[in-house]
Amino acid sequence: MRILAIDDEQDILTLIQKALRGQYQVDTVLFPSQPLPEDLTVYQLILMDVMMPGQGGFDLLPQIRDRVDCPIIFLSAKALEEDIVYGLSIGADDYLRKPFSVPELRARIAAHVRREHREAAGIVLRDEEVLLYPKENLIKVKGEAVHLTRSEFEIASLLLRQKGQVFSKGQIYELIYGFDKDGDESAITEHIKNLRRKLKQHGIEPIETVWGMGYKWKKQM
Repeated sequence: MRILAIDDEQDILTLIQKALRGQYQVDTVLFPSQPLPEDLTVYQLILMDVMMPGQGGFDLLPQIRDRVDCPIIFLSAKALEEDIVYGLSIGADDYLRKPFSVPELRARIAAHVRREHREAAGIVLRDEEVLLYPKENLIKVKGEAVHLTRSEFEIASLLLRQKGQVFSKGQIYELIYGFDKDGDESAITEHIKNLRRKLKQHGIEPIETVWGMGYKWKKQM
């Protein structure tokens, strides 16, 4: 598995390479001194700093997201809740605060890798005008494809598979990523907000908030 790490500090890039040595092939970009690789599709996961000279991670992410659909994890000391929410809203899958521990970095990456390699069932999930295709990571509403990030798709799949069951934010994070850590609830909140917005643009609002408990995919009456 190949991982790309983008940061403006060589010490951080060296730390990441050492921490993941023997598990993954890690390519690094000392940004902005070095350009991004032309072909990003060879990477199964991207780690990226937020605060970099010139073009920061928030500026780079939309450009990268247009070229790949692999998990993208922000690594940043810019860790106010509004920063995390914004990073997730523009297409990141996760947000790891600096300074981070090596075990936490490994666990976060392993969680995303497990999710990427999870065997997808071939059964198409259906709910009224919604069709969800697990193998293709595709969801259609009224015949039109809805463009979701991988995390948004996983949340939609989880809630639709267990239609009517309420999941807390912590449960959703653990079931999707397999790892629970501070800040995860804000990540799930933002992913669900984005998912709802995209589904609403196609004329449906199937995800219901159960106050004080969590979220569920509404059963049709």
